[in-house]
Amino acid sequence: MTSKTKLDKLYYLFKSAGKYYVNETSDIIKQLNSQGESALVGIQNKKGIYTIIGRNYVYYLTASGKKGKIPNEEFTEELNENGRRIGTGWWQFTFRYKNIILKNTDKVWLHHSETMFALLGIMIWMKKNKW
Repeated sequence: MTSKTKLDKLYYLFKSAGKYYVNETSDIIKQLNSQGESALVGIQNKKGIYTIIGRNYVYYLTASGKKGKIPNEEFTEELNENGRRIGTGWWQFTFRYKNIILKNTDKVWLHHSETMFALLGIMIWMKKNKW
């Protein structure tokens, strides 16, 4: 990770996620990669629930213990769709956006709206730069 834009996006995730930030040095990223996945960066709480961006997929563990993965592009579409469903008010969005419910009904943890925007920004940057 060398470009300033990419570092800025990662720093925003680091800043917004705080103690929940995980990267390639974290056990969960190492575990996913040892299973043949391409996990890069994301969030994980103290209960082990995680949402992690990979090169092609977003990997997640729900509060109910269900592991899954969804293509990055599909996850981006789900974020946009769920944002429209919640409403247009900034405060409503800020306080209610802790999870995203996917079409398959999995409830994926986002921590809060700033972290969601940081994850989305990284995925958009990755797509734009074919990274």
